[in-house]
Amino acid sequence: MAQHWIDAHGHFAAPGPALPRGGTGTEAGGAWVFAPESSLAYMERTGMAAQLISNCNPVTNSDAIVASNSYGASLARHYPQRFGFLAMLPLAEPARAVAEIDRGAEELGADGFAVLSNFDGVYLGDPRFEPVWAALDALGATLFLHPTTRGYGGLALGRTGALIEAPMDTARTVVDMLYAGVFRRYPRFNLLLAHGGGALPGLAGRISSFGPDSRSWVANPQRITAAEMTAAFARFYYDTALAGTAHSLDGILDVTTPDHMVYGADFGAPCTDPELCDFNLASVKGYARLSAAEREALGTNVLALFPSFAARIGAPVRRGAVPAAAE
Repeated sequence: MAQHWIDAHGHFAAPGPALPRGGTGTEAGGAWVFAPESSLAYMERTGMAAQLISNCNPVTNSDAIVASNSYGASLARHYPQRFGFLAMLPLAEPARAVAEIDRGAEELGADGFAVLSNFDGVYLGDPRFEPVWAALDALGATLFLHPTTRGYGGLALGRTGALIEAPMDTARTVVDMLYAGVFRRYPRFNLLLAHGGGALPGLAGRISSFGPDSRSWVANPQRITAAEMTAAFARFYYDTALAGTAHSLDGILDVTTPDHMVYGADFGAPCTDPELCDFNLASVKGYARLSAAEREALGTNVLALFPSFAARIGAPVRRGAVPAAAE
C-alpha cells in the first residue's frame, strides 16, 4: 500500500511497568506495553507515512513527564522519517511546563506539545496556566489536547472512563478555556483536539446560544460573545481518532471546515486496538459528506500544523490547511 497519510494521533509510553489495557481505572482488560515496532508495523500495513506520538497516559509527576519527553525525543531521532514527537507539558508545575516548552523547542526537537484535559481535577481555564499559553503563543506552536479520565471511576459507572467520560472531559476543559478568555488573549497557538473534540461539536450550538455574555444567568466574567464562541470552534483542529464515523464527523463539519479535520488512529494507546483503528480508518475513507479530494486531503492536513515535522519527512504542505495563527 502506498504510504502517504499521516497519523496525527499516536502514542508511546516510557519504559516501565505494563499499563492496564482499556485505559485508566481498574478495568480488567489485561496488560499493555508500548513497542515502537508495533506502531511501525501498523503504519506499514495501513499505508501511513508517519505518525505523531505523545505520551498521554495520566502521569502527573513532573520528573516522570520530563523523562518521558526525553525518551519520546529519542524515538523521533531514531526514526526521523516515521515519528513526529509532541512533548507533554507538566502542568502540575506551570513554571516547569514553560521550561519544558523551551527545552522541547531548543533541545529535544519537539514538533509540538501536548496536554491532558485536566491535572488532578484542575481544568485548563485556571489562571495558573496563563504563562504556559503565553509561551506557546509566542512560538505559534500547536498544542494537542488529549482527554484524561483520571479520578472518574465513579462517574464511569464501572466501565472504562474512555467510553463516555473522556469525550466529555475534552468539552469541559475547552469550554473552561473559552470562558477564561484564553483564545482571545492568545490567538497564535493552534489547538488540535483529540477524538473529534469529544462532545464539543455536539454541544457547540447549545454553548453559543445558551452561554454568551447576553445571558445574565451564565457566569461569564470575560463577557465572551456568541460570535467569539463560534469563531473559536471553527478555529480548532479536530482529529478522527475513535471519531471516524458520520456521527462524529458530521458534528465537526457543522462547526468548522474540512481543512481543520485531520486523520488520527489512536494507535499505541492501551484503550484501543488494531481492529478499532482499522474500523476508524475505513469509516473515514468512506465518509460521504466529503468529496474524494477532501477525504484524501484529510490524511495530510495535519502537516500544516507541524512544519518542522513536514520538513523532516520531506512532505509538501497543502495550501488548503493553514494554521489558525496565519488565517
